[in-house]
Amino acid sequence: MKSRHSARSAISTILIWAVLIFFLVITIYPVIWMIFGSLKDTSTFYLNIWGFPKEPVWHNYIGAWEYGDLGTTYINTIIVTGVFLLILLPVNCCAAYTIARMDFRFKKAIYTFLLIGLMIPGGVLGMPTYSVALKLGLVNNLLGLSLVLAGQAISFGVFLLRAFFVSLPKSLEEAAMIDGCNRFSAFARIILPLIKPAIMIQVVFSGLNTWNEYFLSNLMLRTDNLKTLPLGIIKFIGEYSTDYPQMFAALTISTLPMIIVYILAQKQFITGLTAGATKG
Repeated sequence: MKSRHSARSAISTILIWAVLIFFLVITIYPVIWMIFGSLKDTSTFYLNIWGFPKEPVWHNYIGAWEYGDLGTTYINTIIVTGVFLLILLPVNCCAAYTIARMDFRFKKAIYTFLLIGLMIPGGVLGMPTYSVALKLGLVNNLLGLSLVLAGQAISFGVFLLRAFFVSLPKSLEEAAMIDGCNRFSAFARIILPLIKPAIMIQVVFSGLNTWNEYFLSNLMLRTDNLKTLPLGIIKFIGEYSTDYPQMFAALTISTLPMIIVYILAQKQFITGLTAGATKG
C-alpha cells in the first residue's frame, strides 16, 4: 500500500511540474523569441525564424531607436503613465475606503454604477470619450490623455481596493481615533500601509495598461512630438513590408521597463494576489 501511495504521489508531482513547466514555456518563450528576433538581420530572421541568432546584430536597436523616435515617445509615455498613477491612486484609495467604511445615501447605487463601468468595452466608449475630451480641450494633450485614462480605470481600482478595505477590522481605526487620530489620519497612517499589496496590484495592472495603451492615444494625440511608445512602434509596420528585427528591437526596448518594475515589485504583487484570493 505504501509503495502504491508513493507511486501515485510521484506521478501527481510529475504531472504538476509538467503543467507548470508547460505554462512557464508558453509564457516566457514569446519574450525570448522577440529578443532573439531583434538580434538578427532581415535575411537571417526569415531563414532561422525560431532559432538563436548566430551573430547578434546590435545595430537593430540603434536603428529602431532613431527610426521610431523612441527617445521622445519614451518620455511622453513616462509622463502619461506617471500622471495617470498620480491621479488614479489617491482617488481610488479615497473612493474605495469611503464605499467600504462609511454609510451614506446612494452608496450602493454609486458602487453599482462603478461596477457597470467594468462591463463596457473600451472601444464602445471611444468616440463619446473623444467628443467630450475635445469639448474640454483635452485632445492633443498628454495631461488630458492621462486624465481620461485615469477616469476609465477608476471602476477597476475601486472594485479591487474596496475588497481589501472590507477585510480589515474596523477596530484598527477605532483604536487610532481613541489615541487622538481623526478619520483621515487613521486612514493615511494606519490603513493605507496595510493595503500596500493591493496598491501594487493597481500600479502593475493599470500602469501596464496605460504604458501599452494604443486606442485612445491614437485618437487623442495628433502631432508626432506627443506620440507615445505604441504609436511610435506602429511606424515599423509598413504598407507592403515590415522590418521585423527592428520592430522586435523596438518592442524589447518598450517592454524592458515594465519587466524591471515587475521584478522589483513582484514580492508585493504576489502577496496582494494571494491575499486578494481570500477577500470579498
